Amino acid sequence: MYRTGLIACAFGYMLTAISPVIVADSNVHGLAMAFWRCWIAFAPFAVLVLMRKDLSFERFLSSAPAGICFGTSMGLFFWAAKMTSILNATLITILLPIPLTIASFFIFRERITLRHIIVSIIAVCGAMLIVASGSSSGTGDLKGDLLAVVAVLISSGYFVFSKKALLTVPLIEFQAGVFAWGGLVLIPMVIASQASLIAPSNADLGRIFMVALIPMGGHLLLNYSHGKAPLNLIAVFQLIVPVISTILAYWILSQSVTSFQGIGMAIVIITLGINSYFKPNDEDNFA
Repeated sequence: MYRTGLIACAFGYMLTAISPVIVADSNVHGLAMAFWRCWIAFAPFAVLVLMRKDLSFERFLSSAPAGICFGTSMGLFFWAAKMTSILNATLITILLPIPLTIASFFIFRERITLRHIIVSIIAVCGAMLIVASGSSSGTGDLKGDLLAVVAVLISSGYFVFSKKALLTVPLIEFQAGVFAWGGLVLIPMVIASQASLIAPSNADLGRIFMVALIPMGGHLLLNYSHGKAPLNLIAVFQLIVPVISTILAYWILSQSVTSFQGIGMAIVIITLGINSYFKPNDEDNFA
């Protein structure tokens, strides 16, 4: 049932939303966090693949497009965040449902109703209200903004390639491949940025493992949801990330929540509920 996929998708995004808050509370460079996030998460999946005795170089190659997009988009987003303001970079990433919805129609032939388009636009506006009403640092830079746009487009490629690869590659093998390819892509980025991979304190070391292990479960749930729910709904559910991040920032970082942010969170939650309530016309394809 497609709602099973949406539940997995929602919890997956909730788990991945934890990492930005932890990174913000850490002294470790963002690219170093992304690097360790991939390789630490890769380890348990590699062990599972070895235990299943189902090694396949063909499957490893099949996960390459998604893994390369995964690592590249993370690296470019952190790079963009250093060039432009966090506000600009985050607002641009919220636009991810747009290219994914377009891809779902032209590549996977998913039916998109006018109701879905209208409700999704309202949800995007609600997410923008959350981010724009929060605190920000840095000033806007056109090059950084363009880099964030590229990161969003590559990130949409990750979802598209994931959905395609998961048709033939088992989930565990695919996830192991994604983290391995993502980690390989991040190596030259870390070298170019001269970011230190060493945690300056035990507390930061703990944060590195939290960023790696908690979102790991989120990515597993997100990839599981690909066979259960349409891509256009998975795309829109990404807007739950700023909601969770705002709540966690209030709880962990003691950041204030404005009334406009509260309104934005309510808009996102209500619109996601509306989108998930109505069954897609081609629900049988996501049984």
